[in-house]
Amino acid sequence: MRTKYYRSKSVLMLIGIIFFIIGAAFVGVGTAVLLSHDAFMKNAVKTEAVISGIESHSYRKNGKTRTDHDVRVVYEADGNVYEELLGYYSSGMSEGDMIEIYYDPDDPSEIMSDSKLLELMFILLGCIFAVLGAIFILIKISSANRRKRLIETGDRLTGIITDVVINNAVRINGRHPFKAECEVIDPFSGEKYLFASESVTSDISYLAGREVTVYTDRNDKRKYFVDIYELMDNYISEEKIHDYR
Repeated sequence: MRTKYYRSKSVLMLIGIIFFIIGAAFVGVGTAVLLSHDAFMKNAVKTEAVISGIESHSYRKNGKTRTDHDVRVVYEADGNVYEELLGYYSSGMSEGDMIEIYYDPDDPSEIMSDSKLLELMFILLGCIFAVLGAIFILIKISSANRRKRLIETGDRLTGIITDVVINNAVRINGRHPFKAECEVIDPFSGEKYLFASESVTSDISYLAGREVTVYTDRNDKRKYFVDIYELMDNYISEEKIHDYR
């Protein structure tokens, strides 16, 4: 077992897991809110309300200015007048507009609209994230099977890691992953082949200049696997210190 491989996860697998967890959370929240909405609407009473005010709140997030809106409505229930927050906002809303709302007959201050758009958007977005996550995970599993076949049946070549570069195309938790670039010289023809490893979350700069095993398909060298995980395992072994002072 290559323990370092599990400590420094493949970027594709990590992205897949993150996407799947986010998707599952969105689906869970959306479903819970949708069920709560349906339970409320079973006994709710419909009435008309007037939008008494719309307050805007601007803030910055991820370098962009965003705006939230609080919509207050006035309505009558059981002979009493209430003013409450509506709980949602639409760009077509204006102060003084008449809208339909539903209130709880046991607590008229509890109100909702009959719109399920927000809940459905949560569920849809969650499904998209979960499906993407599952696709990334399946791709990684397929890649792992291909790597196993290359190790078992491919040509075993020895190369030199010429550089360790940052994969700027991906960012995880604000950090870019790393990948190793290597070259293999064919001892018979003298031809040079250039390969790159999978991206990993750990900084593997210490591997530069080391020999690395590259497995290639015997019929197509474009299908290959750079085994940096073996080097990472060996590095851990080399770095073990037993101090009995």
